[in-house]
Amino acid sequence: MSNHDGDVETLWNGDVITHRFFEAADLGWHAITAGDPENPDVVVFLHGFPETCFAWHHQVAGLADDFFTIALDLKGHGQSDTRLDSDYDYAAQAAELPAVFEALGLDRFFLTGHDRGTVIADHLCSVPGMAQRIRRYVRMQQSGNRPHSEPVPPHDLFRSPMGAQLLSQGVIQRGAFGLDPLPHGLPMTAKPIAREDIDRIIEESTQPGVPEGMSASFVSAGFERELEDRMNGLFAGMTMPVLFLQGAKDPGQQRHEYETVTDEVANGHLQFLELGHFLHLEDPPVVNAAIREFLTRDDLPS
Repeated sequence: MSNHDGDVETLWNGDVITHRFFEAADLGWHAITAGDPENPDVVVFLHGFPETCFAWHHQVAGLADDFFTIALDLKGHGQSDTRLDSDYDYAAQAAELPAVFEALGLDRFFLTGHDRGTVIADHLCSVPGMAQRIRRYVRMQQSGNRPHSEPVPPHDLFRSPMGAQLLSQGVIQRGAFGLDPLPHGLPMTAKPIAREDIDRIIEESTQPGVPEGMSASFVSAGFERELEDRMNGLFAGMTMPVLFLQGAKDPGQQRHEYETVTDEVANGHLQFLELGHFLHLEDPPVVNAAIREFLTRDDLPS
C-alpha cells in the first residue's frame, strides 16, 4: 500500500500502477492508474463489495497499452475517505463523482462498474450532463430488469454493526472470495482467485475505519428499490452503448434474468463469460479481452 500521491508500485504479478491521492467534493480520494495520462481514451473502474480499487489492478495494468486507466476507491473503501457523517446513498455517491472526475482532469471516458459499483454507475449515467461524457458503459455483475435470483446477499447484515465487525475480521471477504464456505453452500467464484489478490484486498478492507465505511455504503441497498430505480429512469439514462457483461456461473445472477435486459437501453449488448461473480479476478485475460473488444468496436457510437 502507498500513502503518497504519485507513488509507483510494482505488484506481485509484475503489474505497475501509480497511486493518486486528491481532494474532491470535500472528501479525500484514492485511485490507482496506469498508462499515458495524455491518452484521450480513458477507462474509469468502480469496484464492488467487499473490494477496493486494487481488485481492478489486472484490468488497470492489462488495458494500459490502449487506454489511460483509473480505478477509484469508492467512498468508505480502501484509502478513500471513510467518514461516517457523509451521505452514502448510491444516488448521492454518484452525484459526488463529477467533482472527482474534474479533480482528475477527465472530460469524456469509458465507464466500467462491478457489483455495488455498478449500482453507483447506473445512477451516474443519470447525473445531469454525465450521459454525454460516458462514451460506453461496461456493466458487470448487477441485476437487470428481473428480480435477483436466490441466494440473495444479506444486505441487512452488511449494513449492521455485526457486518462491520465481520468485515474488520475478514470473515465476509474470505467467504466471498472462496477461502471459506458461505452459509448457502454455493461458491461465488467459478475459478480460484490468486491468494495474493485476496490477501491484499483483505489488508486494504480491514484498515481502521474502512469496515464501518463499507457497511455504511449499504444504507440504501435493496434489490426491490434498485430494480424500481432502473425501470423508472436509470435505464432510460443509459443513452451510451452498454455491455451487460456477466459471469454465467454466478449462483445469484442467473442467465434467465437477462433474457430481455438489452431491450431496456438504447444500445444494449449482452455477453456471458463462463466465470463466477468476481470474474475480473478469476480470469483477468478473458475479462480484459471482453472489455477491450467492446470499447474498441468501430460500429458503435463513441
